[in-house]
Parts: sequence; structure tokens; C-alpha cells
Amino acid sequence: MLDELSVAPTAVALEIGLSGGAVTVTGLTDTTLQYPFAQEVPLTDGFGYRSAPVAGFHDAQDMAAAGGTPIRIVGDGVITEAGWASDGCGFSLKVQHQVAGQSVISRYCHMQENSHSWQAGQTVQGGDQAGLVGNTGMSFGNHLHLVMRVEDDPVDPLPFIAANSK
Repeated sequence: MLDELSVAPTAVALEIGLSGGAVTVTGLTDTTLQYPFAQEVPLTDGFGYRSAPVAGFHDAQDMAAAGGTPIRIVGDGVITEAGWASDGCGFSLKVQHQVAGQSVISRYCHMQENSHSWQAGQTVQGGDQAGLVGNTGMSFGNHLHLVMRVEDDPVDPLPFIAANSK
């Protein structure tokens, strides 16, 4: 996976730095987005308020792909977090993008342990493999918990992807 990573030229040089332990990225160019799987998969737990399995605001879309299904990164960007998360997300990946001039974060949670070897600061292309569907962290079965944040506000991932795809 990493051997095949190619970096496309950008009009503005990327600046990647560390701020309080988090990777910060400036200079991204706009990307279009794509669905995180090669085929459609069932949706199991939608974006918004819910009462079960955990009461509260669900800031993601859960997608019930089979364990081991490859997950695609939704757009060009830079990895800001990779590996185990301490907030229940399990083995995960977080990517910063620029979409229509806005800062966008995509986050891929509950992936199979060690299903990627990405590291913070690496540049990725839309369609690169994020990892494999799994059941790590606070999870109740194999699925992708896909989070999208625009200018740090949570948005429903699938309509946002559809509105910003090719």
C-alpha cells in the first residue's frame, strides 16, 4: 500500500507541522470526494440523535460492510492521526482534506487491528486504501463508522460526499 503511494503536485506547497501533539496541515488544494467502498453497503446507524445502542448524538454514518472489506479514503489529503484511538474509535485513521475551500476531516473508525501502516503527515489520494472493516474499539460488530467534519462541525457524511463528488 505505502509503496504505491504517489504524491500529486499541488499549486500551493503543503505545510505540515505539529501543534500540541496533533498534526496541522495548511496549503491543501481542493479535492472531490468518493464513496468509501467499491460497492454500496447497508447503512446501519445514521447521523444524528439516537437512543440506542448508545444514547446521544451519533456524529457519523455506520456502514455494515463485512469484516475485511477494503475501505477507501474519500479524497486527497494528509493523514493527521493513524492507529489506535483512545476515544472508542478503535484502530482508525483521520485525514484532513480541503473541499470547496473548506477544511474537512474524514475519520475511519473500528477498522481491523493493523489493517494499515499509515503514519501522521503522509499524503494520500482519494481511493487509497484506508484499512479494512473491523470491530475494534467501542463497537458492536463489523462496520465502518465514517465521520466527516467541515470546519470542525459534524456533517452527515453521505450527502456531503454526494454533493462534493465528480
